[in-house]
Amino acid sequence: MRDTPKWQRPIELPPEAMAADPAEHPLHQPARDIPLDKAQTVEDDTSLELPPSPPQSNVRSRGWLVPLLGTLVVLAISAELYRLISWSISIHPLLGGAFSLLTLLLMLVVGIEIRRGLSGSRQLRQVQGLQQQAEALLQQTSHGDSTALLHQLEQRYHHTALKNELQSAITQLDSSYNDREIIQYLSRHALNQADRTAQRCVQRYSVESGVMVALSPWASFDMLLVAWRNLRMIREIATVYGIAPGLLTQGKLLKQVLQNLAFAGASEVAMDAGSALLGSSLTSSLSARAGQGIGAGLFTARTGLTAIKLCRPLPEQDQPKGLLQQISKGIVHKLSGRTN
Repeated sequence: MRDTPKWQRPIELPPEAMAADPAEHPLHQPARDIPLDKAQTVEDDTSLELPPSPPQSNVRSRGWLVPLLGTLVVLAISAELYRLISWSISIHPLLGGAFSLLTLLLMLVVGIEIRRGLSGSRQLRQVQGLQQQAEALLQQTSHGDSTALLHQLEQRYHHTALKNELQSAITQLDSSYNDREIIQYLSRHALNQADRTAQRCVQRYSVESGVMVALSPWASFDMLLVAWRNLRMIREIATVYGIAPGLLTQGKLLKQVLQNLAFAGASEVAMDAGSALLGSSLTSSLSARAGQGIGAGLFTARTGLTAIKLCRPLPEQDQPKGLLQQISKGIVHKLSGRTN
């Protein structure tokens, strides 16, 4: 059996070789066949295949930067607390004891909050993993691949308020269901009560935010007001779905919510607010503030719905219909009652 010839590097011709009449150029040679036994092989130059990999020192230094800054901050705070306690003891022992007790209580509260935040961050990562597995199962009609996901759901929500409803839905699964039908069934029935509770929470906070912004005489505090209500709403939604509501959890969840909202245009919020105002009986003097209030309420509603989507362990099949319209009408109704 004849050996397969090796690859040969092509020869680049200078621009002069591309003349009007190639036969008149001195580099021009007629095509001819070369026997394989007389062909010359050219070794491949592997130095041009891939660019050199970037140094890893910068990546490692960035990884150690956050822990180092955190350690420096903790040391600085500890030094200041030690100086404060020493100063209070020098004035009076009772004052020093009071400052020491307050310091211990503060450290205990901060430790509990950090622990809850780390637990909530870990739970958010687990929820994201469950969502990815469920999304993959929704794309196939196999049988038996969802068993591992069901086991993970039972373990994850064993000590939460979702345990009974989830276990009841898993028990009622039909053995003839494929993996896609199992995920669809659980998404509609295993989280039904939690979804209703979270949606009522979104509606309540959205209406309250819209009314407060519409009636607030200080426009500069509107954004702070909306941010405060959104953080409290996100905290309650995380609690509904069994996620520890620490400050770290709220910050991470709020970051993900804002990233998702960045892809949604503000034109939809403006259209919903305009349609609500057109059908209202508000006076012209209050219509401008009412428009701002409805816009703030709808922004809070979209923030809450996005938080529900991120906290749910399973993809949401049925979007809540008419919730934004109900929020707009609720804001207009309360503002109309205030003006009467």
